[in-house]
Amino acid sequence: MKGTMEKVKKTRKKNLPSDFTKTLNTIRKLHTPLHIVEVEVEVLPLQHFKMSRIGEHLRAIRNTVLGKLYKNYKQMIRTKKYKALLKQYRSVSKAISNETTNNKILEKELHNLKEQLAELRATYRVTFDFVRNYGANLRVTKYSLPDAVTVWAVCEMVWKSIEKILFSDGEEPYFYRKKDFITFQGKQPERCIILKYNDNLNEFYASHNGMNFPLRIKSNDLFVSETLSHVLNYMKNGKETDQINVERYLLGKPILPTYRSRNNQIVRKEVRGKIRYFLQMVLEGIPVPKRKKDGSLRHIYGMGCLGGDIGTQSIAVVSSERVILKNLAERSVNTFKTETKIVIIQRYLDRSRRAMNPKNYNSDGTIKKGKKEWRISRRYHKSQKQLRNLQRIAADSRKYAHNEDINQLRSLGDELIIETMNIKSLQKKAKQTERSEKTGKWKRRKRFGKSILKRSPGYFIQQAKYRFHLTGGKVKEVNTWTFKASQYDHILDKDSKKQLSQRWHILQDGTKLQRDIYSAFLLYCSNDEWNKPENQLCQLAFPMFQPLHDLCINEIKNNRKVVLNSGIKIS
Repeated sequence: MKGTMEKVKKTRKKNLPSDFTKTLNTIRKLHTPLHIVEVEVEVLPLQHFKMSRIGEHLRAIRNTVLGKLYKNYKQMIRTKKYKALLKQYRSVSKAISNETTNNKILEKELHNLKEQLAELRATYRVTFDFVRNYGANLRVTKYSLPDAVTVWAVCEMVWKSIEKILFSDGEEPYFYRKKDFITFQGKQPERCIILKYNDNLNEFYASHNGMNFPLRIKSNDLFVSETLSHVLNYMKNGKETDQINVERYLLGKPILPTYRSRNNQIVRKEVRGKIRYFLQMVLEGIPVPKRKKDGSLRHIYGMGCLGGDIGTQSIAVVSSERVILKNLAERSVNTFKTETKIVIIQRYLDRSRRAMNPKNYNSDGTIKKGKKEWRISRRYHKSQKQLRNLQRIAADSRKYAHNEDINQLRSLGDELIIETMNIKSLQKKAKQTERSEKTGKWKRRKRFGKSILKRSPGYFIQQAKYRFHLTGGKVKEVNTWTFKASQYDHILDKDSKKQLSQRWHILQDGTKLQRDIYSAFLLYCSNDEWNKPENQLCQLAFPMFQPLHDLCINEIKNNRKVVLNSGIKIS
């Protein structure tokens, strides 16, 4: 009888979510801002050894899966079918964008093309399912140290890099080297990397792969201490807090910040030759305001309009009370000293490579094509470590300088008006090669790559939008082509083109105005449509602006500050 009986497959019964759970998920998904808090953790030597081995396994899994997926992708794009479908897709997309009305036939054709491309990707195994299964198989058969969640996160990293190539402007994926540090990424707060609290010792610690890492909290760090107190409050009273937020949401009231942990990740950094570990917690809610030692707020939020002209190396800001012209990402004189040290070490490394490997270079100094063996000296390795440390210092300095400048702007006003900028296009080389009319030599094709590397204006704009929005302000972007802030003259009420090398704007009465500051003033006087300056507002605000402009220029000259590309000569 047992042999004739059919085997019934057992399935786990799924519990349908209640209305309360659905509402809570909606709040967490759509109405809750997120922020990241980073705290250093203490790692013992044996734990460091184990984490290094886990990181090496994760790096190997990532590179193996990425190599296989990229190979599948290259096989797919060689086929005639893929090329024909991509050509049709682009032509139909262009036709839809040119259409003023909705064309259902074209939209249906575009939908069919998308389905065909998806089928082709599935045929050549360029899908996330392939990435996930291949990564899980590698973990089971070869690299067993990482847990399933971190391997899943690594597979997501692989798929995102290929997605950028498939659907965006990505070119080639990056393969991690042996010295590169991969992130230990968690997906949920209660799995893989867990933040816990020890009531007996009265301290937080992170748990991962059977290891516990106590959090190293500075005694004078009020921001981290206050944040963790909110986190602990949610750990103990999470259900009550969620119940209050659901009730407030149903009544149409604003949601209270919960500081619930979404997920955690452990990041490794090399600081002055030593590897240190940091826990990054993704928390729900707005960050707690930073305070001074006496408990008062560190940052004050102002009200009013600001006009900001952001260049590749400097920024000019105009408000009703102050005019600012300064270099981006400059905290002190040490900024320039660090950049000079980086250049010196890079030049030494290049000389060392050429001296140790003369067979790898052509007679004109270019590197030979093909596979080569590189010999590296011990001093070269030491200099590489020094270079990594200097680049870390420069990156941290840029980050802190941008945050300080944005906090200063927020103290002056709550509405920042800037021009739309495509930073990525500015760092690329020019497409056409031209000869100089004066010398007859070929002009360089390089543009603003190094300036953007050192000053990172794109990060400044991104952080300005985030921080203004977080504190109840806003950043408005005007259309660069219609506004023409660098060409407009409010006295003549017309545009006049100027060369980029012309750093001063001269009015009809002979008044000289610094070009970037004047552009910021015109942005300050923008009309309600944000497409051009309001001439009447310019006329009213100019008597207030001119003395502030002169005060700013005199301050720069008296303090002997060097503002890059400003045209201000220091005697």
